[in-house]
Amino acid sequence: MRHKFISIQYLRGLAALLVLASHALLYPLVEHTLFYGRMGWLGVILFFVISGFIMVVVTGDERFSAGDFLRRRAIRIVPMYWGATLFAAALAFFLPELFKTTVYDTGELILSLLFIPFHNPESGGIHPLYKLGWTLNYEVFFYVCFALLAFLSAKMRVVWLTLGFVALSIIGATLVPQDAIAKFYTTFMPLAFVAGAWLGYATLRGRLQLLSGKTIVPAAALGAVGLVAGFGVDHANLVEDWQAFIGFLAFATALVLLAVRFETTVPRVKLAELIGDASYSIYLIHIYAVAVVADIAFKFLDPANLWAYAGVSTLAVFGGTLGGIVVYRGLEQPLLGIFSRLFGKRRRTPVAAPAE
Repeated sequence: MRHKFISIQYLRGLAALLVLASHALLYPLVEHTLFYGRMGWLGVILFFVISGFIMVVVTGDERFSAGDFLRRRAIRIVPMYWGATLFAAALAFFLPELFKTTVYDTGELILSLLFIPFHNPESGGIHPLYKLGWTLNYEVFFYVCFALLAFLSAKMRVVWLTLGFVALSIIGATLVPQDAIAKFYTTFMPLAFVAGAWLGYATLRGRLQLLSGKTIVPAAALGAVGLVAGFGVDHANLVEDWQAFIGFLAFATALVLLAVRFETTVPRVKLAELIGDASYSIYLIHIYAVAVVADIAFKFLDPANLWAYAGVSTLAVFGGTLGGIVVYRGLEQPLLGIFSRLFGKRRRTPVAAPAE
């Protein structure tokens, strides 16, 4: 399916902006705020649902080459992520005072570049050296699992992907593994890819595009309830709560469903489309823009002042978005062109941008 879904690009932009806004709001605060943390988490869940959707749609019904698929995915995500990770590592090595919880470690750097999860003592969680990369670890895992099913039909790929990821989440819930790799991949997070994959399959069959009001209204209502529940559930101030996940997953699924259903009536807004196109760069570099804006502004302003806090956070969101677009135009696109010429081959299906 060669159609570019403009509405999905808008949602990719929304997901990136949710993560950006979350960090812009959290950065100046001394204490964690659940609502702001959940905002960014919702953005990640939406990214994952979109990723599952895109992978099924672009690979279509037929079998495909797993090697070609993984090579194209690597060309798309690895250069930018490695660049962001190496940049963070260099700053942590030469200017460690710039960071709160990032410390240079050669072993952690190597594991990060190889997309291998590990317990990060500085962050207290399972994060790579450049902590934003934890979502890329999930993305790569999904790509590899999806590629292993390349010899199957689209339907069977989605079925086996569902069975595998559900089994992993059950193992995680029952055995509660402590090893970093086992713990990371047996959470409920990969189920977001599954939801997106089923939406992608329904789109291949033309079902989402033909949904009637009898389905659209309940789906929208369920999504709205999920959004409220996702922000409302509070178990010991835990951001990544499984009940909140269900709520946010329902909301993200409803958004993608509605986006596909109304794709033909969605107006083309160049700025919104550009933000969607640049969402990967926005995601990868926004934290630097947030830090620069906040650190400079709060040398002169009091973060306890509500107006100052709101103004600086808004400026940080603008700076992160603009910075991401500049990096997208000036670095991501040229790198993609270079590596595509060096390592790419003629392909049957278009390569969509990753939904990290």
